[in-house]
Amino acid sequence: MRRGMPAMMMLVLGLTLVLGAGLYAQVKKDEKTKLDRIEGTIQSINKDKSTIGVKQGGTTAAVWQVVYTDKTKYTLRNKPAKAEDLKNGMRVIVLGKYDKEVLTAARIDIRSEK
Repeated sequence: MRRGMPAMMMLVLGLTLVLGAGLYAQVKKDEKTKLDRIEGTIQSINKDKSTIGVKQGGTTAAVWQVVYTDKTKYTLRNKPAKAEDLKNGMRVIVLGKYDKEVLTAARIDIRSEK
């Protein structure tokens, strides 16, 4: 019985770390717009499917699937922009509606150029 205790404690510690990271990576609500909000760095762009992968900052490795549409608005340093301005490595703030593991973007604010 005594030999199983360290293994059990490691299991509990591991679950705590995994669940804690999952809670940290949750989508937040924007106070002004009441839309779902994520911010991070663009990791991938698929123009054929109109999607980008956004890696959230911090210690989590969460990469969010973001879909943009013809209704999505873009800004680059608070000036009008377009989807073609998105590049890997750029820091972005995405506002939209989160549903079924995908965030459909209403607005993508590009905060830094690569």
